[in-house]
Amino acid sequence: MREFRIYASGGMQKFGRDNFNESNNWRKHCKTTLETHECDYRVRVFNPNDLFNFKDEPRYVSEREVMNVDLYKLRQSDLVIVNFNDKWSLGTMSEIAIAYDRRIPVIGLNENSQELHPWQQCICERIFNSVNEMLDYIKDFYLI
Repeated sequence: MREFRIYASGGMQKFGRDNFNESNNWRKHCKTTLETHECDYRVRVFNPNDLFNFKDEPRYVSEREVMNVDLYKLRQSDLVIVNFNDKWSLGTMSEIAIAYDRRIPVIGLNENSQELHPWQQCICERIFNSVNEMLDYIKDFYLI
């Protein structure tokens, strides 16, 4: 069975230790929903918080290490989902720009209907205001 890899991009640093769940709960929900979806793929969702996060003691020696691991996982992905929970996140913007350049489809989530930069809008195949609508779309169009 072929693997279908999904990278979960979105703000992390803004939320830090105190609001860690705000950067992580949506990723966990996406991971559980998509990895348990019955389809012809073994779906794997990569949550960057599973390796490096702002809640646990650091497991890395430099930000470059974090960046390289995250971008390695991103480049291995078949799809990127991005949460614009921090539309100013430079890491998130870098990730989706690299995905776009590598022709990896990007599906967006903008639950607060923020005004996004035109490039953020153009990079995304589609942007949703609801995480569950986004997940249904991914199941219907990418996991068939």
